[in-house]
Parts: sequence; structure tokens; C-alpha cells
Amino acid sequence: MQVEHPSFCRICAAACGIIVTTDDERVVRVRGDVTHPTSRGYVCSKARGLPEWHHSARRLDRPRLRGTDVGWDVLFDDLAGVMRSTVDVFGTDAVAMYLATGLAYDAGGQVAAGLWMRALGSSSFYSAATVDNAPVLVAAELVTGNPMLNPVWNPAEPGLLILVGTNPVVSHGYGTTLPDPVRRLREYRAAGGRIWVLDPRRSESAALADEHLALRPGSDVVLLAAIARELLAASDLADEQCAGADVAALRSALAPFTIERAAAIADVDAAAIVHLVDDIRAFPGRLAMFCGTGTTMACDGILTEWLRWVLLIITGSLDRPGGMRFNRGIVNRQRPPRPDAAATAVAPGPVSRPELPRVAGQVPAVALVDEIEAGRVRVLVVTGGNLLTALPEPDRVRAALESLDAFVVVDVFDSEMIGLATHVLPAAGQLERADLSLAEHVSIRSGIQATRPVVSPVAERRPVWWMFAELADRLGIDVIPGLDIDATTEETFLSGLLALSPVSGGDVFAAGPHGIDVPIEFGWVRDTMLPGGVWGIAPAALLARLAEHRPPTSSDLVLTPRREMAWSNSVRYGIERESSSLRLNSVDVASAGLAAGDIATVSSAHGAVSVVVTIDDNVRAGVASLTHGDAVDGPGQLTSSHHDVDPLTTMPHASGFAVMVSRP
Repeated sequence: MQVEHPSFCRICAAACGIIVTTDDERVVRVRGDVTHPTSRGYVCSKARGLPEWHHSARRLDRPRLRGTDVGWDVLFDDLAGVMRSTVDVFGTDAVAMYLATGLAYDAGGQVAAGLWMRALGSSSFYSAATVDNAPVLVAAELVTGNPMLNPVWNPAEPGLLILVGTNPVVSHGYGTTLPDPVRRLREYRAAGGRIWVLDPRRSESAALADEHLALRPGSDVVLLAAIARELLAASDLADEQCAGADVAALRSALAPFTIERAAAIADVDAAAIVHLVDDIRAFPGRLAMFCGTGTTMACDGILTEWLRWVLLIITGSLDRPGGMRFNRGIVNRQRPPRPDAAATAVAPGPVSRPELPRVAGQVPAVALVDEIEAGRVRVLVVTGGNLLTALPEPDRVRAALESLDAFVVVDVFDSEMIGLATHVLPAAGQLERADLSLAEHVSIRSGIQATRPVVSPVAERRPVWWMFAELADRLGIDVIPGLDIDATTEETFLSGLLALSPVSGGDVFAAGPHGIDVPIEFGWVRDTMLPGGVWGIAPAALLARLAEHRPPTSSDLVLTPRREMAWSNSVRYGIERESSSLRLNSVDVASAGLAAGDIATVSSAHGAVSVVVTIDDNVRAGVASLTHGDAVDGPGQLTSSHHDVDPLTTMPHASGFAVMVSRP
């Protein structure tokens, strides 16, 4: 008998409402929930692929110890023994964790993983944030004093939206989640808003915009600096919200960045830049802007993110009605720092890479292999990620993982990386667990929603929060003091996360996937969060970085990464195997002596991959657009963990670097 269950998707932060149809315990269909208040019936191909994903033969069913299926007690006892021995000899920092996107939208699992690391006393915490998102965090910390403060777009208030190196039609937003992206962009324009897209490719989002600037990769810094220079010259808003010395320093730093220079470097018409400046002025206080991995993974992604803050601040478009807002949060509620709180010492960065700082308290992911090779990380727990696709030099990563005393993987799907693990912990999939929407600081909605499990976990799959609670019990530490694992259900554990929030767990689960809204607040960041009550518009480190910026000048073919609709990083939904493709302008295909469908070799200073060629004249000539997320043919093979690593964000340059495309 078929039954329909309301739930919400947890593949990405958009958290779209879904209706899951089951026949007994078999998932047969997923469709959009037309009554959901934010996604309004929209659902992408990834969510529609959940039935095939859920029942895939590659799902992990049983704990695995050194290649053999075992019971949970055997696995936990062995793992706890290895961890105790490691900590006794090498200290708690020899046990490290890498937390990635696969666990990012598992509320109980993500919180329990962090609490477990804290209870263990290890500071060796890594995450995918330093793979693709670090410039966002570093820029926010330098401008506001808090890396987690994030401006969110409100499409219901028409103004001017600028998208830089991001394609929300496919990615569903970056910095602002965007369920139902096509309709929202169309509605925004219909209500009087305007949209500009700055991207070397005429992306799916650019096709819906009013204007598209196909700028040269790497020129966004000069272009945004020129726009900021023009606006700052004729506005005193920055003087009202920032320290006077900062405004003067910023004006001086921006002086060389003229519109004419930006047009030449970006290879666009100067009149188009003037038109963009005029559009910004036409919507005072109503500018919205967000970037994506096209810029965050590039050489000076930190400058692009900072200049985004600059433009929002000098136009009066932050923390005010009509502009971009800040969600205070519900589970991870932002609270003003206590005036009497002592400064917390910042943990040092990795010993093997002393030139790299921590980012938002995390050890840079690019240093993980160095720490393993140096013997400082001896036990590694990976939750919801694939290090072979996430990090540069996958062959070196593979060798490092094989050298660990214990390599522990918590995941739902088998993979090449799982084959390297000493301890495999099979996690319940999203349809088998209760959950809360946790990406509240990037959510288009000021609220929270919950879901109960749709089907029961199969075989020996277990929720991730339970795994860490059980392991903590074996180690004699408390994930949550007083937690009785046997008496705790998923729902009560998740409800406990709301203890300090303005809503109760009972109310949230009663509201279900449609959720509960909380009031949108304005002014609270400026009034309570900013050091000295002003935006740090001119951080010294970024002024120096801008002075040193070297824009692209060569005519080399350069690589940019791209997302695919059916992929979430390395995970395919409803598609067991699909090769990476290289999208090239027909001019570059002809120049390389290739044709559509040919296998080509893409090589950089650090490696090479083989990919299928697709002719796409939406890609600007001189740009090679490559799908990321493939362990064999992904950009990780083309990047380095030691060369071209950003000193502020610690991220390897994975976009905008020179490549050659040729026949194999």
C-alpha cells in the first residue's frame, strides 16, 4: 500500500519541502511539496533521485572492521582501544576529524560530532569550509569580528541583485539559499528588481538576468574595486557607519582602480561598467550581492568577498529593511559577546605548515596530509566527505590515509575511500532519520523546520549522533553530560538542541516540514555585534593584499570549476556514474584540434586529467569549464597542497589558473 510522507530534502542548505511516496518500506517516488512555504513545489533532480540513491546496492549496511563485517559492539570496542592507546602516547590532538557536506545537513550528527571532539579535548578539527568557503569566513571575521555573520538576500523586496561567480539555478545559492531559484529570479525581476551576473560563462542564472558581463576569470577584483571607487567618491554613507580613518584608507587604496582600467583587464565594455554603477545608484540601500565557488576558489577570492562587503556597506544595504539582513539563528543563535568575557586564546595552526593560520578555529584542510605524514595525526575520523575528491593531490592523500593507525569513515555510501578505512560506520540516510533544518545563517527563511523519519533504517544503519554518543561512552567521556543513550530518541536529542532557542522542540516537530517562522530583525548586528559599533571596512591585511594584487594579463587558457545539477560534490543522485565533462568555446576546441565528444587531456603545472569535450559557446573563449567532484578526473589532480595556497584563507587555488588542453 502506498503512503505519502511530508518531509524536507537535506542534500543542500535549501531544505526544499518534499513528498515521499513509500510502498511498505520501499521509497518509490519523491516530488516537491506544493504547500511548502519556501520551496512551493519545487524540487531538483537530486531530490527526485533519492529513491534510487536510497536503495542503491552501494549503500553501507553493516559496521566494517579492517574489511570484515562485524557488530557494533566489536567495532566500538576496537576503535575505543585504538583511540585510548593513541591519546595515551601522542595526546588528544593526534585524533582528528574532517566534517564535510554529507554531515552538514544532519543536525544531530553535526552537533554530536563537534561535541565529541570537544569532550575528547582535540583541537585537530578540519572541515570542507577550508576547501571551498574560507574566504567567506575570513572576510566576515575581518569586517565584523565574527566569521559566522552572513548577509542574506530577501527576494521579496525588489532592488538590485549582483551574482558573482555563482549559479544559484544549479547550486541553489551560496551565502543565501535559494529554493525554487528560477521562479524566484523571475518574480524578483517582475516586481521591479534587476539582476546582473558577472561570470565567464553564460550560466543558467545568467540566462535569467537583465545583464551578463562575461568577464575574464580573475578580473572580478579589479572590476569590483572600480565600482567601489566610483560609489565611495560620491557617497558619505561609509562615513556614517565606519571609522573615519578606515574610510580614508579605503579611498586611498581604491584610487588606482579606474573604470577604464577595469574594462581593459576584464575585457568588457567600459560603458557596461558605468551602466552597472548607475543601476546600483538607482536602488539606494537595496543592493544584494553574493559570490560562489567561482570566486572563492580563485587566487584572490578573499578580496572579492571583502569588496562585496564594501559595496554593501557603502550603499547602506546591510542590516536595514530593503537590504541584506542577518538571521540571528535558532539552534546556533548568535549572541553579542559578553563585555566582561576574557579574550580566548587562538589555537595555533598546524605544526607542519606554520605559515597557515586556523580559519574560524579550524585547521586548514590543505595541511591534513602533512600532519598525517609528520605523525601528528594518527587517527582520522571522516564524516560525510570524500577526501580523494576534496583535496589536491589525491594520490598523496590516498597514501597518507593508508598509513594511519585508524582511518574511521562515517558515511551512507560505499566508495574508493571507504575501501581504505579501518573502521566503517554505516549511517542512516536522510529518509531514515529525524532532522532539523540547521543552515539557518544562510537561509532565505527566518525560521526552522523539522521532519520525522520516512522509513526505518535498514540492516545495521544508525543515526550519526548515536554513533558518537556510544563511542564517547566507551571512552569514558560525555558528549552531553547526563545523556542516557538508551532512553534518548532522535527526536528528544534534537529537541535538546533547542534548549536555548526561542522555540521548543515540541512545537518545531509539531509544525513539521512546513516549519515555524521567527521575526526578521534589523539593526541587531550593528547595535550589538560590531567591535566599536562600526564595520571594519578597511582591514590592514586586505588593504595590503589589494595593493599587491596582480590581475590576469596572459592569454592562457584558464580553468574554472563547475557544478552539475545531479551531483552534490562527489555524490550522484539517481546517476551511478557520469564522467566529468570539459566545456569549451568552439574557438578553443578548434584551436586544440578537438571535436565534441573527443577525449582530451587537461594539464596544469601540477598534474593532468582526461575528460570528454563538450562544445559550449556559453563559455567565454579562453576558459575551460570543468566539473568538480570526480575522484579520477576532477580538478584536485590539477592543484597543489603546497604551491598556490592562499596565505589568509589557506585554500589552494582551484580556479582561474592556466591549463593546456590537448589530445591524449
